[in-house]
Amino acid sequence: MTETHAWKAEDFAQVNAPHVKTALAALQLTGDALERGGAFAEIGCGTGEVARFVAERGFDVWASDASQSMVEATRKLCDGLPVTAEVRPAEQLQFDEGRFDIIHSSWVLHWVTEIDEPLRRVARGLRPGGYVVLQWTGAHPRRQGPGMFGILREIAGSPKWKDLLAEAQPESYEYPADEVAKVLEAAGLELVHYVPELPHPFSAKKTLADLPEMRERYKLAGFATQAAALGDRGDEFVDEVLTAMIQAGRTDPHHARIVARRPAATSHRRVLPA
Repeated sequence: MTETHAWKAEDFAQVNAPHVKTALAALQLTGDALERGGAFAEIGCGTGEVARFVAERGFDVWASDASQSMVEATRKLCDGLPVTAEVRPAEQLQFDEGRFDIIHSSWVLHWVTEIDEPLRRVARGLRPGGYVVLQWTGAHPRRQGPGMFGILREIAGSPKWKDLLAEAQPESYEYPADEVAKVLEAAGLELVHYVPELPHPFSAKKTLADLPEMRERYKLAGFATQAAALGDRGDEFVDEVLTAMIQAGRTDPHHARIVARRPAATSHRRVLPA
């Protein structure tokens, strides 16, 4: 997971508000677990808004991110609160069995090179009755093809850009919602909330008229590593990728949301409708 290491917190914060909003909405789906406090883990803490929110509600928070800049921003925002933030790629995370009441990760899975084992570790880290809350991009069924990530990889690997991006090739992956759900269930969790196609402000259909706004957003987040590596040619690359996505009708990031629960001693929970 190298794609997000170089992301800068001050840039990310400019485009992160919709992501924070959806993360807080997803956490509400854990019901009274969010009000009881306890131990909370966040994978991909970004600039710290979620960590601060839950710490102020009585949780002891362990937060991680692959970006040093993000971790430093989280530490600053959460100064004086029970928040520990560490630089740690998601693939390297290890959780003590039964340690956490809630484990949350929004908009991270699609940067992770392989998710089955990390998801199993997350499941092991939950206490009985504990929740995992996941949101990510690229969750569409495999039969639909690679979507916007495929276009990004294709252009970045083309003769025009391949050598220039030799050290910054995109590492973004598609993980269909049904496949993620199966891994969680096989790990002993029960689905509480399953939305394989999550509406999001960034999901609206785009046209070439939207290119200037999209360019600035993707330069600060999704394509930040490539734009930084290309310097003065960053805009040229971003515009080429976005234009190809728009023309192919592949601008929908295909977000998904899953909330799953480690069963308590007895449980008869059912999946709630979307």
